[in-house]
Amino acid sequence: MSLTLALLIGYFAFLLAGFVLGTRPLTHPWLFLLRGFFPKWQFFHSLGLTPRVYFRLQDNEDWSNWHKFMPRAKRQFSHLIFNPQVNLALSEQNLVELLASDLAACSSETEVPQLVSYKMIDRLVREKAQLVSPYSAYQFQICLERAGEPVNIEAQALLISPILLLETGAN
Repeated sequence: MSLTLALLIGYFAFLLAGFVLGTRPLTHPWLFLLRGFFPKWQFFHSLGLTPRVYFRLQDNEDWSNWHKFMPRAKRQFSHLIFNPQVNLALSEQNLVELLASDLAACSSETEVPQLVSYKMIDRLVREKAQLVSPYSAYQFQICLERAGEPVNIEAQALLISPILLLETGAN
């Protein structure tokens, strides 16, 4: 038996053991990087609420309205061949869904800022906010919404970040 076949059999045996024995969320930052190698089948359960990121910016004392961080992209025929922007948006949305599942597994609110997925979402929002020059602070929230229905941001909030200052210059 070749080494490749043995590794492939071991991989599927590991997946089968995970299905049979159940899974626990990965909490160590280095183990977090391995989650991309193992499929996540939660999208087969049912259609329901989807976590989305909303953010707002502060200029002096005035706050902007809440804006959806990743609005749905318009479909185009050319996206069947070349689609880097929508693929990036899908990977960012996957990160938001990972944060939502990490929040569900989190035992206390003090652990939330230490989550790798929280730090990555914070960085994404900060980079987007830094593109708009006159603002000095930002805040984001994870909001659960159902596609095609109006969103009540305050009532459907899963997480609201503290007010975070924008850094001027390099990160």
